[in-house]
Amino acid sequence: MTTPGTPPPPPQWGQQPPQPSPPPQPLRNGLGVASLVLGIIGVLCGLVPLLFWAAGVLAVLALFFGCVGIGRARKGQADNKGVAIWGTSLGAVAAVLTVVGLAITITVVNDTVDELHSTGGKKESTAGKAPRSDTLRFGEAFAYDDGVKVTVSRPASLQPGTYALGHAEGNKALTVRITVVNGSDESIDLDLTTVTFKDADGAEAQKVYDGGLPRELAGHLAPGKQSVATYAVSLPRDAARTLDVQVEPGFLHYKSVTWSGATS
Repeated sequence: MTTPGTPPPPPQWGQQPPQPSPPPQPLRNGLGVASLVLGIIGVLCGLVPLLFWAAGVLAVLALFFGCVGIGRARKGQADNKGVAIWGTSLGAVAAVLTVVGLAITITVVNDTVDELHSTGGKKESTAGKAPRSDTLRFGEAFAYDDGVKVTVSRPASLQPGTYALGHAEGNKALTVRITVVNGSDESIDLDLTTVTFKDADGAEAQKVYDGGLPRELAGHLAPGKQSVATYAVSLPRDAARTLDVQVEPGFLHYKSVTWSGATS
């Protein structure tokens, strides 16, 4: 028996001295709350298409903080698992809105650029018949509103030379002549012309570069003048039934037009 103020007796032989209980660990709820706040702000930003970039950043942070917060709740280090789950869910919603906002922005920008820089036009009818589709047949001409006219000839067979580039053995090589007539009042920069070929499967075909062919459309075409160039292309045999030729005489100034038809 001890009296007040007397220290406890020493432990007997074989007994462990009493250990002080560890202090309780503070709950770490901060990341769960941060995830919820960032998720809410991210969703609000995602509803505004021009703020899709901010929604994307907030979505990433909300998802990261929310996942860490859920992990802490499972370990007993936090007691706001529901808050972290809500933050993660809102972060996912913000990510989806980011993708939608990006798609809307790209579409609007492309449409605006086309309206500002593209020159419209129409294809000329053949033998008095009205055109029935946007795709032209080989030999038909497309006239832009400013007077520029483009024609793509029917494909012709080509026997590439020994040192031709872009042609694979077993492929079918073809040539087309592209004619540009400048009926406008200003010079055209043909260096900005883009020509794309696609085979019957819709895959982009390889251009062939052979020393015996004229050069591609290039240089400045004065008003009232025309320029003719021959392009060569190599098509896989199993996709050489048809050929699509897409021509854009001036980048961001003239809209692209497609000619399509059989190769033989």
